[in-house]
Amino acid sequence: MNLSSLIKTLFLVFAFGTIVALVPVAAVAQDDKDSPKKVEREDDDDDEDLSVEDKQRVKLSIEEARTIAIGRVNGRVIDEELEKEKGRLQYAFDIRDADGKVWDVEIDAVTGDVLQAEEDDDDDDATSSKARKRSKKRSAEKTAKVVKTNPT
Repeated sequence: MNLSSLIKTLFLVFAFGTIVALVPVAAVAQDDKDSPKKVEREDDDDDEDLSVEDKQRVKLSIEEARTIAIGRVNGRVIDEELEKEKGRLQYAFDIRDADGKVWDVEIDAVTGDVLQAEEDDDDDDATSSKARKRSKKRSAEKTAKVVKTNPT
């Protein structure tokens, strides 16, 4: 083998090695860019997506439900959403009153009944009701007692 063919062979081996080394890095970088961000979801009934049938069952508009909620707790709505909780369609409102307190108010989306109107005990007023529920569930799971049973 002469010097010229040795140089060509070494160049090809080097080029091939470089390509092989860079392809996995590029593939991993591409996967990170294209993959959707994972959204945390609970596996319970609280976070069900609303179906077309659910939306057709709703009798109140969000404006009507908001009026009922503000009639119950006078203040400014800072968060609102239509949700399905335990099989029931409801509007959930976070309302800040004149004293700066935040209230959780839930209105039945079919009947217009006030399901809940209680002061929010959370310090983070900007958090949505679903995020608060997840936080409360995690907190409850952390503080849950382990019950030991005696085998018989």
